[in-house]
Formats: sequence, structure tokens, C-alpha cells
Amino acid sequence: MVSNKPLSSKELIAAKKKSVFQFLFAQILFAFCAAMIVWLCFDLIVSYSFLLGALSSIVPSLYFAFRVFGKAGVRPANEIVKSFYRGEAGKLVMTSIILSLVFILVKPLVAGAFFSGFGLAILSHWLTPAFIRH
Repeated sequence: MVSNKPLSSKELIAAKKKSVFQFLFAQILFAFCAAMIVWLCFDLIVSYSFLLGALSSIVPSLYFAFRVFGKAGVRPANEIVKSFYRGEAGKLVMTSIILSLVFILVKPLVAGAFFSGFGLAILSHWLTPAFIRH
């Protein structure tokens, strides 16, 4: 017999945490698969430019997820809100630093492929939840 008892706060947090990290894993997997397809269709430079663009979006999202969901247990609401603000601020700073470093340090770089990967990673934020079942 299935119980319709609501989840406790710890169970709810654990389920959300699992869902977020499944989403990020799916994003990383999608980015690598797409980069392999780009490599088969074009060449290595276009492929790694695409992958660097995707990772420039995904790595800051990982930071945000660990910042918000990294602590175990139930926390007061004001602490959760602070972690969201700090996580988002850190994510924006990391994104700008990573983008700058890639353009400064990586030569040769195909800018169109880089921004395609970056945009596809951002777009996957909207598409991946359709493929993850809760």
C-alpha cells in the first residue's frame, strides 16, 4: 500500500538536491556529446571552442548549486535566501572571469562556436527539465 504522507523537510531538501545535481550532470553530458558531434561535423578547434563555451556556463552553475545545496540539513529561510544571493553573485563573477580568461588565454578560438556552446548551455536550462522525470 502506498502512503500519501507528505515528505518531511529533510526528505524534500534531499529530493531537490538530487534533482539539481542530476540536471547539472545531464547538462555536462549534453555539452560533451554536442562537442563530439561538432568535432565530427567540423574540426577540433571548433569543437573545443564549443565545449569551452558550454563549460563557461555550466561551471558557474555548479558553483551556485554547491553554494545553495551544499550544506546538509534544514536551515532558516533567511540563511537560504542569503545563500541564493551569494551563489548568484558568485556565479556572475565566475562567468565573467571564465569568459575573460578563455578569450585571453585560448588561441586559436572560434568565437562563433564558443558563443554557440555558451548559448546552448544556457538554453539547456530550459530544455533539460523536460527530460528529467521526478
